[in-house]
Amino acid sequence: MPSYPYLDKINFPEDLRSLKESELPAVCRDVREYIIDTLSDVGGHFASNLGVVELTVALHYVFQTPKDKIIWDVGHQTYPHKILTGRKKELPTVRKWLGLSGFPKREESNYDLYNTGHAGTSISQALGEACARDLMGENYKVAAVIGDASIATGMALEAMNHGGHIKPNMLVILNDNYMSISKNVGSISNYLNRIISSQVYNKGKTAIYSFLKWIPLIGPALQALAHNMETSFKHFMMRPGGLFEDLGFTYFGPIDGHDVNRVVQMLQNLSKIQGPILLHVLTQKGKGYKPAEADPIKYHGVTPFNKESGKMASADSNKIGLSKIVGKTLIDLTNKDKRIAVITPAMIEGSGLRDYQETYPNHTFDVGIAEQHSVAFAGAMTNGGAIPFMCIYSTFLTRAMDQLVEDVALMNLPVRFVIDRAGIVGPDGETHQGLSDLGYLAGLPNMDIMVPSSAQDIIDSLHFMKDYFEHPIAIRFPKDNGDLRELKFESPNQITKGKARLVSDEGNDLLILSVGFMLPIARQVAQSLKTKGISTTVIDLFWLRPYDTELVHKFIEKTKQFVILDESYLHAGASGYLLNEIPNTLIGKFLKTFALPLEPIHHGERNQILEHYRLTASQIAEDLLPSLQK
Repeated sequence: MPSYPYLDKINFPEDLRSLKESELPAVCRDVREYIIDTLSDVGGHFASNLGVVELTVALHYVFQTPKDKIIWDVGHQTYPHKILTGRKKELPTVRKWLGLSGFPKREESNYDLYNTGHAGTSISQALGEACARDLMGENYKVAAVIGDASIATGMALEAMNHGGHIKPNMLVILNDNYMSISKNVGSISNYLNRIISSQVYNKGKTAIYSFLKWIPLIGPALQALAHNMETSFKHFMMRPGGLFEDLGFTYFGPIDGHDVNRVVQMLQNLSKIQGPILLHVLTQKGKGYKPAEADPIKYHGVTPFNKESGKMASADSNKIGLSKIVGKTLIDLTNKDKRIAVITPAMIEGSGLRDYQETYPNHTFDVGIAEQHSVAFAGAMTNGGAIPFMCIYSTFLTRAMDQLVEDVALMNLPVRFVIDRAGIVGPDGETHQGLSDLGYLAGLPNMDIMVPSSAQDIIDSLHFMKDYFEHPIAIRFPKDNGDLRELKFESPNQITKGKARLVSDEGNDLLILSVGFMLPIARQVAQSLKTKGISTTVIDLFWLRPYDTELVHKFIEKTKQFVILDESYLHAGASGYLLNEIPNTLIGKFLKTFALPLEPIHHGERNQILEHYRLTASQIAEDLLPSLQK
């Protein structure tokens, strides 16, 4: 059993704050080693957590948490935070069913202020906390920790623009793990910030400004001149801070985020300064574990791995992720048609587009964490004659609802939406579940929707979409794999618009309308009911909108009752659309929709979540039997 001399004595931040500042580097070593030891056994977000160990220790050492508020952006870098806030022993359960969330979660701890999973929210939340504090006459500190990629989101900049205007006391920590700054610039910056962040400097600056202000006639002009000279000098010497200064934040940095004592001293000094402050901290993803330092993308999220070698278990060579199928198919399509463009909001890796980007860099548009921009941008590309494929996770598409409506659907611009991570996403949990997309897509004018039920369907759909110019069109699929031995990349199947598929016709007791990757479960339900003497027909609603009214209505007429299987929220999935399209003369045969209830769906493996909500084949068959045997 590994021993962690300092960490073993820490359960909550007050234990950490009882230590001497000189002991903090040893605490950081223990926290980092505990993360490596634990995640090598169970997997989880890895490189990002190793990168913020010192920053997290420093924050909890200086801030009187939980009275003082720390708000984490994105949230996948909060394992050190969880370790220090009473959840150390539970870390081996992270991202597992009934275990710790991989993100901040209010239900877990009063140290987690918000359930965070999307980027760019922390500064708005910190500003709201600071304004509520001032309104209520309270006294506590507020800090947002935001990554360098997230700081560029529209929401983050909007919050800074607001915060810089109203100027409450708050701290934004820019955790920068990509920007490269040369040594001489870093040394000058550290020197300047030691002066600027010191209480003596700021008191002196205030005194000088006050003195200048009262010089008769020319005082205000001299004060303005001094301020302008200081601002110009700082902008010249510290170009990275110019934007934040212009937005109304006092900028400090960059500083070494792995020097825990330096970060502590900086935080202590900054706590004495009034107004909104941005502290620029340089960190390294994967810090302290050489394989992760060398390849932070590979080690962003890990499965169990060998601690000594860093080697993760080999995947089945015959399996290919559905996202990678998209990337490979888009390469094939672009080989034949150079009008194609691929757009993604900072999800090159997650959406399986790395090979596409390397093959066609000029056709790839990674717009950063800017979902609203990405959708409007894609719409405009269609107007210029391009064929844009908008590759995005279901959970992130909700951030661009206005653009879906105003900038694509209402103008009938033929953007091709390729919606990944639809349905149950598993270990990422409630903030990432893709359970709403069918509901809002089906509620948009002009939007056509295909719902593949297999890996081959995805290939076929992408080929069809390439030459489809009638309307915007979307496909959606889960995080899953296909079998390379079964896939036909070179000779895809032909698709006819609006045609569903009759999977089995076993009789007229029950009709199952299956949506997407619920099809294997629908087949199993039919087989299970067959053993009980119930005859079942299964239709795969591959085309959801427009759906195959001829086929579907024909079989509803033939059967006694019908049900819908949909891996969506019950009130935000396919059912609302379908039940409003089915004629009143047939709607009386509707029995039930099997879908997820309208509540946060927690993290866990897909089969565990399905079982919990009675959506496995055996459970669905069991629930249907009383109605079918009457």
